[in-house]
Amino acid sequence: MEMTEPDKLYESWMAEGSYFNRMIDCGSSRNRWVEIALSYLPVELLDEHKENLVFIALTECDACRLASQYREREVIILSDHVFPLAGVSEDHSTARYFFFVILHEVAHAIKRHKSPRFDCLSKEEDEAQEREADELAYSWFNQHIEQENNEFLLPLYTSEIREAQDRNQTLMREKLGGV
Repeated sequence: MEMTEPDKLYESWMAEGSYFNRMIDCGSSRNRWVEIALSYLPVELLDEHKENLVFIALTECDACRLASQYREREVIILSDHVFPLAGVSEDHSTARYFFFVILHEVAHAIKRHKSPRFDCLSKEEDEAQEREADELAYSWFNQHIEQENNEFLLPLYTSEIREAQDRNQTLMREKLGGV
């Protein structure tokens, strides 16, 4: 299979008919963050799976119907609270966590992991899938950081992700009124 030229593969979501235009539907204020997160994937991997991934966020609406062009693809739905804060840079903790979340979900999609709920996975099977998705996400993230060779982009570690997960759990509980 011939590889897509990088300038075409990474063409902006704003370009009608581009891969990102068909892949990312998170609202104009959030699509660029998904583009940046996808740049952390190895080029060959993104090229191989570019037709099978869709990212949707309910940022600019209360609900949505899954359009027919998405139903045969791996759909990743992103919660509004996981997006980086406005005005932050790529090295900010919210951006780093967002990139990890995207990479983790892409790992589930390309590995064709099963749903713990709908496929009746055991706790051990679910945990094994989660470990594999985490390992791939860390690997892709840290390989990207190494390739960028930017002193401000530091490697990602488990402790940072756990802190971000705890922070997001607190935010969700507060939004639900302490439930």
